[in-house]
Amino acid sequence: MAIRKDILAILAAGVLWGTLSPAGKHLSNLGTDMLTVAFLRAVVMSCGVSAFLAFWFPSAFRVSRRQLLQLSAISGICIVGIYAGFFFSLHYLSVPMAVVIFFTHPLMTAMGSLAITRERPSRYQVGGALLTLLGVAIAVVPTNAAFSEHIHPLGVFWSLFSAVAMALYSLVGRLSSQTGFVSQPTLFVYVQIIGVFWLGLIKTLSTGWGDLPTLSAEQFGWILYVGLFASMFSYSIYFYSLRTIQAPTASIVSSIEIVTAFSLSALLLSLPPAPQEILGAALIIVAIILAAMGETRRTGEHAKGRPPAFGRPRKTACSDSTQAPEAGAQNPDPCLPCRKD
Repeated sequence: MAIRKDILAILAAGVLWGTLSPAGKHLSNLGTDMLTVAFLRAVVMSCGVSAFLAFWFPSAFRVSRRQLLQLSAISGICIVGIYAGFFFSLHYLSVPMAVVIFFTHPLMTAMGSLAITRERPSRYQVGGALLTLLGVAIAVVPTNAAFSEHIHPLGVFWSLFSAVAMALYSLVGRLSSQTGFVSQPTLFVYVQIIGVFWLGLIKTLSTGWGDLPTLSAEQFGWILYVGLFASMFSYSIYFYSLRTIQAPTASIVSSIEIVTAFSLSALLLSLPPAPQEILGAALIIVAIILAAMGETRRTGEHAKGRPPAFGRPRKTACSDSTQAPEAGAQNPDPCLPCRKD
């Protein structure tokens, strides 16, 4: 059976995100302020996306005042949480503890899908999210860990905040493709542009701007990679795939990120992966396969006119005669539920 292109796109995004760990580690070794990296990452991404949309989809920049307020709130949570929250948590928690807390985001996405996108999570999605969390915990927590470290509340807050931000980013991207409360290009570009403001404000109030003139060409080069390839390109294909893939499935499949990070670390350090890393990576891969199987089954059942195997039957855009699509309108996913709110 051929692998769906949208699932391959999510996998590609996760692989690119996996390169962020060694890139961030190298920037840290060069003495780079990680908040500066987060800010410039958002700047590079905003400029790239804006230039593309200005040429191909200039209508994406037209928003109402209400939409602008919504986008400002979404950006404040998602961009600050994803770009800066995890780095803040490392000031108070060990890396393994922060990573385990952050990778609760697939489970958060599965639970949040019922409330935000009105899509009941399947047993495949819940099982895949739990397997992902277990795989990450096995892989990153040392076998001799006694869990006696002091758990700082601020560290837990920032790590949970980053997990919530990632879950919300996936869910809002999916919701945009369902309801069109804003178009996906509009959501994508404005979240980044407004995120530059939020990150700039945080940097002004915390570390300041004195380090910018001292950045070397090597540091700028790595930041450019992080902004263009590991962020703009990866998030673009991730967002686009949310048109046809449910957010919980996308969140689980993108967890290939941590497997990529393990593999790159072993390759760059010329060290074989530890046994617990191999076991954890295997569990994550099983979770990805499980989620992909569930997504294929979901779309197959809808194509045959059968209700989902888990949860109550739902109306679709094809079956709801009270909500017929406008002439010429295209529905990217025939399985999208109708919404009347």
